Amino acid sequence: MVARFGLWPVYFVVLLAVGLARIPSAWWVIGAGYETLTRLIIALAVIYLLGWLRMIAWTLIPGAVIQFGRRLWFRHRGRRIRLPIKAITTIDVEQRPPPVNEAFILELADGAVYDMCPVSWDGAERIYSVVARRVRRARLRANRRLARAKRRAPAPTPDES
Repeated sequence: MVARFGLWPVYFVVLLAVGLARIPSAWWVIGAGYETLTRLIIALAVIYLLGWLRMIAWTLIPGAVIQFGRRLWFRHRGRRIRLPIKAITTIDVEQRPPPVNEAFILELADGAVYDMCPVSWDGAERIYSVVARRVRRARLRANRRLARAKRRAPAPTPDES
């Protein structure tokens, strides 16, 4: 929680600089010739870029779970694990001892089980929803593929029985 508030002073100082700094008149083109509109557009661009900086700072936290593309990175028993999301068969919530209380559990096709992160962790709900949706969709695709294969399989002829 402290890290979340750690970047607010950075936002304040940078936006204060955008508001007080002298903007070259050539840049006024950005705001259609209006200095105030130019400052507003620059401030919005700075907020967007600082959002990316904040995201990068959060991913550098050792216990952070990172979902990028089709992979999931997280710490498990002291080392960082990288898993393809398609290898995950189930994601559940299980009870853990008091400091953690509840944690998301990943189960892979080979039977391996990993503790992903505590439920109370910031951003855990979003990671859970993305992974659960992808696991559910993969399961539906596999079921459809199996049903299609059964339909396409030729019926046994009386000679083969």
